[in-house]
Amino acid sequence: MFVYPDAPIEPGCVLLFVPVELVPLVGGAFKAMEQRRKWATQEDFEQGYRAFVELERQLMSTCLQELIQEIRDLRGVSPAYASTPVEERESYMYRSVADLIEHVNTLIFALSGGLEHGDNVLEILRGDTEASSSRNMLDMLE
Repeated sequence: MFVYPDAPIEPGCVLLFVPVELVPLVGGAFKAMEQRRKWATQEDFEQGYRAFVELERQLMSTCLQELIQEIRDLRGVSPAYASTPVEERESYMYRSVADLIEHVNTLIFALSGGLEHGDNVLEILRGDTEASSSRNMLDMLE
């Protein structure tokens, strides 16, 4: 019998390599964990049931929604759409990857000593140096 852990792992998505031919078998193993008789207590069963149903959902969606949101979070929302609730945002409301690349290139240039204050990476990241509006990388990652 299984006992659900007292301190469940923080919710999120972990990528797991499952060969396509094994997806039905892994899904079946997850499905078996939805049976009450596999769990020590009713509470363990209820927590385990929810967890394994979520695992099945992730297995079938291959975590695509989570990956998409991570990419959007990395890109950052355009200032014009900052007040739009996350669930209502569309793809065009996020900054482009090209914007990120431009800021990463600036950071690389700074790290190589190409900027006057290139030795202070934290200043560059925070935008604390002069003309920082063009090289505020943390703003890009919010």
